[in-house]
Amino acid sequence: MVVLASTVVLALVALQAAPSALVSPPTAQARTRSRQIDGARETTLALPHTLREGETAWLLVTVGAIGRDQIQIMTQDGQPLGTISAFGIRSGKAGGTYTVPVPAEAIRDGRLGLRLSVIQSGRAPRAPTAKEVKSLRLLIRQFKDGR
Repeated sequence: MVVLASTVVLALVALQAAPSALVSPPTAQARTRSRQIDGARETTLALPHTLREGETAWLLVTVGAIGRDQIQIMTQDGQPLGTISAFGIRSGKAGGTYTVPVPAEAIRDGRLGLRLSVIQSGRAPRAPTAKEVKSLRLLIRQFKDGR
């Protein structure tokens, strides 16, 4: 319990220090298209503006109850962006919001095409339900140089 409390305190200190290094992030929430294909859900998100010098795009994925399943995130071209596994979350509880960095080369014409799949042990991948992947948001953050 002491180790956990120390970790939480360190995380809170890190979060309090971070805002001075960040500029308010614009957010893209509107999906331009969403469909299910071959065991995956394809979605396209639009950036609020093109990436500028020093800016990075981040995908925020809000996940519901997924148990031991995993959410695999790829671009529509098949480039892996990350996998969400709700480790340590009690069965039946929401998984929370996860942040996934998006490489600039994954963005084309101001849009990010995503392919989301649920990976289950011993089963073929399938498209996530609206209860499993509750929302997708694309944000842009600018990190100021500390020099």
